[in-house]
Amino acid sequence: MGIEYKIRFEVPTRYDRSAVAGRLPAAAGAAGAIYGYELEPDGFYFIDHLADPAIAAVAFRRLVDEALRHGDLVQILEP
Repeated sequence: MGIEYKIRFEVPTRYDRSAVAGRLPAAAGAAGAIYGYELEPDGFYFIDHLADPAIAAVAFRRLVDEALRHGDLVQILEP
């Protein structure tokens, strides 16, 4: 259970997600998964598992900031 988001942006060719991965908070806590994300051809898929809203919010914001580094247009969608 959780809330899913798509952070759509133009993903650069040969994009290396390891840089952003190093800036994200730990995705798991004592209660289990807090959030998850995947890089897809058109942006990030993000799921907030509703376990720790503060940590999930930090991760979400950092992914949005990363998307904004690569262009002026970023769309946030709930699939």
